[in-house]
Amino acid sequence: MPTLTERFVADIEGLSDLPSLSPVLAHLIATLGREDASVAEVAAIIRQDPVIAARVLRSANSAAYIGRSPVSSIRDALLRLGLARIRRLALVASLYDAVPVRGTRAAREIFWQHSLGVAHGSEIIARYAVGSPEDLDPESVFLAGLLHDLGLLVLESHYPKESSAVKRYADIQSVPLCLAELEVLQTDHGELGALLASHWTMPDSITFAIRAHHRFDQAPPEHRWNAAIIHLADHLVSQEAIADLREGSAECFDGAVMEILGLSPDAVAQIIEETRTEARKAATVLSASSV
Repeated sequence: MPTLTERFVADIEGLSDLPSLSPVLAHLIATLGREDASVAEVAAIIRQDPVIAARVLRSANSAAYIGRSPVSSIRDALLRLGLARIRRLALVASLYDAVPVRGTRAAREIFWQHSLGVAHGSEIIARYAVGSPEDLDPESVFLAGLLHDLGLLVLESHYPKESSAVKRYADIQSVPLCLAELEVLQTDHGELGALLASHWTMPDSITFAIRAHHRFDQAPPEHRWNAAIIHLADHLVSQEAIADLREGSAECFDGAVMEILGLSPDAVAQIIEETRTEARKAATVLSASSV
């Protein structure tokens, strides 16, 4: 009988309802990744997708920017939000609809609040950490944090029986979900998320960080620094109740990441405070963009 990982590898090419990046979004992300991308060029792409366009405008006029005059054009929204934030917003908005989070709207929002919290936390940790790779791309760190729990969406939306079995086992055995997955499925949502990220042709630095975010020992040496950032960010966001999905990150936390990243207790305290601030802003914009 094939394992869940083997089934997903087969399904990823055959299931039409597995999440995929729309052509407009793929074009937008590629364009925003260029240093010479212009506001006019980005605006022209966004206008091709009325859903993304509407969300960009709502976000630019959200409570996070209260006190500023309303904007009514994509160009003005881009100038207010900035190209980097637009790239992130478009990706979140697309993923928000691409794969459903089972349950209430609140369940969906807490999932994305957690993901955004980890994304911002990862970016902040990268600024404080020592020994960063010479070719470090801060945006790839943010994206790895944003996408780290994609596997949870895969489990919930496409393998609900297996997801329910994991939760039952966790309840009966009083173990965290991150360990119950390994016992019940012989894999975890990090592995499934990494497979999906690879299917989307994400860089190895992102896919390996996703795969290892609960199993840091699985990170290969050349990607351990990036993986350590996501592992720590997920732990801090969950422990500080910024947005906790109750995966049991504390039980799966590997303290070796602190030494790898060279972080002092004072630095960690500052990281937590800055992450809280950014998570609050992101929650406000997310609420506006997901209407």
